[in-house]
Amino acid sequence: MLSGTCTMVLFYVLLSLAPCIVSGACYKGYESAYSFDANRAVYPSWMKGLPNHVNITSLSIPGTHDTMTYDIKKFSLQCQNWDLATQLNAGLRYFDIRARMKDNELHIFHASEPTGHSYQDVLLAMFAFLGANPSEAIVMRLKEEGRPVGHNNRRTFQEAFNYARLDSLATKSGSQKHLYIYNDTAQPIPTLGQLRSKIFILQNWIDTSKKAGNQTYGLQWEGPQMMLEDRWIIPSPAHLDQKWEAIEPALEKANRDPLDNQHIYLAHISASVGVLPIEAAAGTKNGTYPKGMNDKTGEWVDSHLKGGVRTGIVIFDFPGRKAIDGVIKWNRHLVKRMGL
Repeated sequence: MLSGTCTMVLFYVLLSLAPCIVSGACYKGYESAYSFDANRAVYPSWMKGLPNHVNITSLSIPGTHDTMTYDIKKFSLQCQNWDLATQLNAGLRYFDIRARMKDNELHIFHASEPTGHSYQDVLLAMFAFLGANPSEAIVMRLKEEGRPVGHNNRRTFQEAFNYARLDSLATKSGSQKHLYIYNDTAQPIPTLGQLRSKIFILQNWIDTSKKAGNQTYGLQWEGPQMMLEDRWIIPSPAHLDQKWEAIEPALEKANRDPLDNQHIYLAHISASVGVLPIEAAAGTKNGTYPKGMNDKTGEWVDSHLKGGVRTGIVIFDFPGRKAIDGVIKWNRHLVKRMGL
């Protein structure tokens, strides 16, 4: 039998855990209905039911910001809590991959902090997933995240990209099969059918290789074909409303604009600098800003589903099952509404 004191202690412990028990969405003391439990979302082949002729720009796609930061040591730079394989299986299809040259190879960083993962790791995980799920398409932002570090960096960023694509024994065959090269902006942005089992690159680096001749491999980041919301500098949690004031119009524009395949729409739900990424996503622990951007965005997505057309690419930190599910549902609704 438990003593009265032990019973009371157990009661208060369970009470403190109640939000997590109810929602299954707690991480490091933060609680959010739309965050953290991406592992509970299982959508490895949600694109399978969509027609080939639909444009990738017409879809509603959930994704992650600073995708590979799940193992990073600095909490101020951690933006995810699940590995890439879990994110892929959960239904996320946009990934923010930030690489820099280190010791003549591409490694994944967030600012100056290494994530412990390489560009090769990213490619192999994506190739394995697409091999098992050929109906799916991946949109990958590849960004040069700063100057080279380490020693003996003989390659430029682009030369290292091409080494992985053309010469590396580990990745060249997968690259030939799965990397979609989009280097002619006079051509339409590809359809889903063209991108099945492929990785569509959003190119976020400047070619400094004299040999390469200013080649392009994907749709240009912040170029004329992109509608981008990325208000990421927020001074403090008290200013998080400023972030929502950027997100909501971006979602509304993606939903309102015609499905004419002229632009790809991206809305970052993430923020940092004066706030921790986890605070921006899930709200503060102390209750000063209890509802984070994931919850505000998730509620908007859910409430606008009826009559909605497109969210565009919605880019989360620490996404949860409800956030992922909510965005994916818009595609089923689009197919019904448009008779696709």
